[in-house]
Parts: sequence; C-alpha cells; structure tokens
Amino acid sequence: MSPELTSIAFLTSVNPATGVALAQIKISSKAEVEATVADAKAAFKLWRQKKVSERLLYIRRFHEILTEKKAEISQSITDEAGKPLVEALVSEVFAVLEACAWLQDKAETILADKQIDLNPVFFGDKTSYNVFESLGVIAVISPWNYPFSIPATSMLLALVAGNAVVLKPSPKTPLVAQTLVKLFSESGFPEGLIGLVQGGNEQAEALILSGVSRVVFTGSVRGGQAIMQIASQKLVPVTLELGGKHPGIVLPDVDPDKIATALVWSAFTNCGQACASLDRLYLVKPVPEKLLPALIEKTKNIRIGNGSNSDTDVGPLVDSQQLKRMESLVQEAVAGGATILAGGKKRTDVGELFFEPCLISDLQPDMRLAKEEIFGPILPLFFVDSVEEAIQEANKTDFGLAASIWTADEKRGAELSRSLDAGVVWVNDALYSHVCPDAPWGGIKYSGFGKAHAEQELLDMISCKNIGVSAQGKRDWHYPYSIWGQKYIEGGVDLLHQKNWLAKLKAVSKVLSAKLKMKK
Repeated sequence: MSPELTSIAFLTSVNPATGVALAQIKISSKAEVEATVADAKAAFKLWRQKKVSERLLYIRRFHEILTEKKAEISQSITDEAGKPLVEALVSEVFAVLEACAWLQDKAETILADKQIDLNPVFFGDKTSYNVFESLGVIAVISPWNYPFSIPATSMLLALVAGNAVVLKPSPKTPLVAQTLVKLFSESGFPEGLIGLVQGGNEQAEALILSGVSRVVFTGSVRGGQAIMQIASQKLVPVTLELGGKHPGIVLPDVDPDKIATALVWSAFTNCGQACASLDRLYLVKPVPEKLLPALIEKTKNIRIGNGSNSDTDVGPLVDSQQLKRMESLVQEAVAGGATILAGGKKRTDVGELFFEPCLISDLQPDMRLAKEEIFGPILPLFFVDSVEEAIQEANKTDFGLAASIWTADEKRGAELSRSLDAGVVWVNDALYSHVCPDAPWGGIKYSGFGKAHAEQELLDMISCKNIGVSAQGKRDWHYPYSIWGQKYIEGGVDLLHQKNWLAKLKAVSKVLSAKLKMKK
C-alpha cells in the first residue's frame, strides 16, 4: 500500500439489483485523512471531559432521530447493499436502535469507578479502585455486507466511552456511511468528533498510521492480517472480526416442520453474505425422512428479486466478483462429483447479479466449498454417522466464529455446544445475536479476536487505570530488611495460604512474635 494519496479519484456507488449508478464519492487524499484525524483529536479533548450521563444525552437524540427515519434509512441500505427491506430494517436499523437502548440502560454502571477489595491482612490500610479513561480516536473500518449496523454499533460504544471516531467504510457502500455520519451530525454531536474517510486499502493504511488509538476492523482474514501488520508499526491495538465457516449440526430427533425454514434462512439471509451464515450442514443419521425434501422445497421456493419489493426473500449479490465466485465454486464441485439438490444457477432474467440459493451434497473434503468461507447463497450438506463425527468435522477448520446445533433436546444441545470451536454457538437458531447488544460477538482462530457488542466491547474502548491510596508511613516490607521482617512476612504468607489449621495457628504466633521484635 502506498501512503502517497495525492490524485483526485472517485468511487461509484451502484445499486446491485438494477445496476444503476447512485452517486460518485470522492476518495479521501492522505492530507484529508490526516486532517480528519486531527479534527477528531481536537474534538476529543473536550468530549472526554463530559460525564457518561452527558454523552448519553447525545445517544438519546440519535436514538430518537433513527427511530423517526427508520424507513428512509432502511431504503438507503437496500438501494446500495441489495438486501431486502425487511432485512435492512431488522438486521441493520433495529440492531442499532437496540444498541442505543442498551447503552442508555447499562453504560453508566459499566463505566463507573470500581472499588477493589484488597487483602485485609497486608493491605488493610489502603483504598484501591479502577477508573476508566477514554483512549482517543477510534478507527472503525467496516464492511459492505452490514454497512450500517456494524460500524454504527462500534461507533456508539466508542463515543459513550468518551472517544472520538473516524469511519472508513467499504468502497462498495460509501453512501450508507455518509447517511450514518450525517445522522450523528443531526443528533448534535460536536463538530469533528465523528469523521469519515472514503476509499480503499490506501486510505485504511493512512488512517491507521495517522495517530489513532485503536482500530476496529470487520472483514476478510487477508484484510485482518494486513490491518495487523500496519497497526504493528505503531503498536496500535486492534479488534478483528473476520471470516467464518459456520457448521450446523442436525440431530436425528429434530422436527423437520419446526427447523427446515430456520435452516434455509440461516444459510441464505442477506444472500448468504454474512460472516456467520450457515456455511455447511452436518445431518446426523438417521436423517428424519421429511427433512431433506423440506430443505429442497423451501430452497426452491425462495423468491429472488429487488430488495425494494416487499415480497423479495433474497436480493442480489453485491457485485460481479461475488457472482463469478459463486459460479466457480459450484462448477468446480459438480466437476468433482458433487450433486446439486436445488438452485445453483445465475438468474439473468431477474438481473445481472442474481444467483439461485443452492443446496449441494456429495462434496469431497478438498473442495473449496468444503474448506473455504463461501459468503454467498450456497449451502453444502454432509451426512455423518454420529454426533461425535459431526463435531470432529465441524472443528476441522481454521475458522471459529459461529456454529449451531439443532435438536429437540435443548439441554443436550447446550452441552454439545461446549465441544464446538467457536466464539458464538446457537441451539435451534442462528445469527440473531447480531442484533442483540447484550450478547458478545466475536470468534477464535482465523475468525479474529476481541468482541463486538456488550460490556466486552465497551471495555475495549477505554483504558483501565488503577488508583491506590495509602496514608503516609513506613510499610512492613520497606527498608531496612531484617531476619524478623522476613519471619513476619513468612508468617503472614502461611496465615493466608496454609490449609491446615495447626499451621495457621503457628503462623499467627510467628507473625506476632516477629512484629514485637521489629518494634524493638
């Protein structure tokens, strides 16, 4: 990546359902990136001095305006990202409204000073407490698949924690980012506190190296590796939410009528373009007789079309690159002996970027569909002989973001969840915690580290400072050292940590006698 960003260039925002260009957006120059961060730093100096309760007044106003404009903003998301309006409302706007409500209910308690209980024997004369201090400017580098909810949630938490924020959205969804930043402005946030940088990799690099205090990145594994490498130059801490290969395990005791729709939705919502989409399905034998026909029927009945139409179930892929990849994955698998059970074709009769949701089976372990994150409307099916085999196969991946278990025995499902290598595991559902601000979201292995949502992300946005207060005076462990001081410490250690009561009594005697000698 080159930090020399001097030429003027533009992004073209395109509606993926129609192919119509929506707008041209100027790409930020290096100087503009640095100026945006400088403005954010200046605004931060005053913002950090406000109490949490004062910052929450701005969140309340943001909450009110977003509620009023939910239909307008949902439409803007559908126009640029292609997802159906109902998904734009639920997984994007509603998710952010929930985050606003959660912050107003929980943030003051989480960020309040916390007194620490110290060991009363050695430290009984001391008071210790943790205070939470703002970091500075938080860089939020966000993806195109959830262009509103992913950045907005992190930005809200960063702001409540007393930080400034600069957003660098995906170059595929620049208009949604503009809408989001405008919403913050309309809510009365101080000028400069929330900045926007438009562009691609070069702008991301310039932003990270411009003096930010933390980077929150959501995207591909390759992108996360690049972010880490750049951030390491200045030891900037990072949160990475990367790819996934969500395994779903279906036990033989399931009721097909109760789970078939949920499974299909979990694979194909947002056209499968979610890092936590159901990406492979393990059906434990004996598979209920009605389940496979139900999955095939429901997949074939999915209505494909423009997301602006209220009866559309699945919209377009985001661009031609995604479409070509889906075609390539299916063609390669079929050539290797895989069987298409439903869908799997490009639908030019609907539009240039539409692809039929696809069920496919008989895959070999070395096929890309079996190994790689799909990030599109294709669901591979695998038939296994036992739950143990399913779990073993599910964990054979570099990813560890999300997983699910489907069973009539909820208790057993919860127990089995502990055996899956994933940061989030659902029983009889999937993806819903994306819109649940109380539930931490994040993965392990190549799916990244750090958490989005909840107390975990809020505490990532601050620095925890411990303050200890003591009265003036000499301590027992200060100079000069002596044999009696050593025995006093030895007795104290035994008193605190010996399990035998006789040993504890001997320790009391040692402490008292040593203390008397020390006084003399």
